[in-house]
Amino acid sequence: MSYNIHELSKEELRRIAIVGTHLHRWQDTGDKSVQKVFQKQAMVQLDPLNPAGRNHDLFFLARIPTYKVHSFQNIIYPEKLVFEAYFPNLMAISKEHLPIFLPRMKRENLHKHYLSRIEKLEATREAILEEVEQILAERGPSKSSDFEELADIKPDFYFWKASRLSGMGLEVLWLLGKAAIVERDENWRKSYNLMKNHFESELLKESDLSEKELNFQRFLIKQKSYPLMNMGKVTFTKSNKLSIGKKGWPHRFSPDWFDTNKNENNLHILKIKEDIIGYAAPSNWEEMLDYEFDDEMRAIAPLDPLIWDRELTLRIFDFDYVWEVYKVPKDRKWGYYVYPLLFKGEFIGRMEAKYDKKSHELSVFNIQFEDGKKPDSELSKAFYDMLDRWKSMLSADTIKHDKSSLIK
Repeated sequence: MSYNIHELSKEELRRIAIVGTHLHRWQDTGDKSVQKVFQKQAMVQLDPLNPAGRNHDLFFLARIPTYKVHSFQNIIYPEKLVFEAYFPNLMAISKEHLPIFLPRMKRENLHKHYLSRIEKLEATREAILEEVEQILAERGPSKSSDFEELADIKPDFYFWKASRLSGMGLEVLWLLGKAAIVERDENWRKSYNLMKNHFESELLKESDLSEKELNFQRFLIKQKSYPLMNMGKVTFTKSNKLSIGKKGWPHRFSPDWFDTNKNENNLHILKIKEDIIGYAAPSNWEEMLDYEFDDEMRAIAPLDPLIWDRELTLRIFDFDYVWEVYKVPKDRKWGYYVYPLLFKGEFIGRMEAKYDKKSHELSVFNIQFEDGKKPDSELSKAFYDMLDRWKSMLSADTIKHDKSSLIK
């Protein structure tokens, strides 16, 4: 067995992480910029919280300087370029990958947590799923509130984000791969349609890949979104077989993925010098080292793929980040909804922002810099340029600065 294992510096790994997530320079500014970036990135994590643009808005603003708020859902969904699935969190995924996710969307594959809830729903109203599916087939794209009688029934239990029978039925049909979320309005309300009436039939064909092969393909999609995957401890058995410390969902690493005797284009293993932790990287990782960083500052959304893995972020970037929205205020170290600030390959600080829709004012506050990172004229210019882009994205009238800001 043969494996490509390389020792790199932290700076080199940082460069791969940033270039591989398309944050080293602007990706596109043309008419199809959102579509191109989404397809290149493969998927974007979704979240309803909206302090100054939702997670996906800040994701695109960090890659497209002319991005406007809500453009993602206003463009990608009507063009039928997306499906939503848990992977493991709620993701908007480019539609060409749908065939390798459909096998997971079957009742027999669901975790018992979901099965028990479905059973509870079906016990509440017999044949509820068939009823909702029939109504959806007749009406086409619909919100849960469009289901009249079913929308008025509120069971005595809570079901995901839905509290009414129609919403629960639609959520289950989506979970089972029978319905698709086909629209997200500006208030983040969903519309559904039957999969077979929304996507072309070619995308809905059963895959003939084995479960092992499907796991690998799903891993490659994840890696398309972020090139470095934490493998945990990388060691070898006495027979020189690769042993991987981290084997759980969603990665499910297999040593075969790294065996170059089986495929010379198999994944590579990257490590910090003299470290036991390995990172799975695509075979073209060396190309990413040739790119330079631009002079722009970017506010990174809390669920951006660059910082999905908090442990990796700490080890490679020496940046300690925790998304603290669900912590009680007294337990927060950094703040409620904090954006890391990326500048020339480093996280130089963090900040918060909030947009007031009534006054059309963008407030910037709680600006904190990493030790040794004091704002000079270059950094200050990049910071205010970033805020101007943010203001433009939201169509805000004014920007209010925290008086404690260290940036002058």
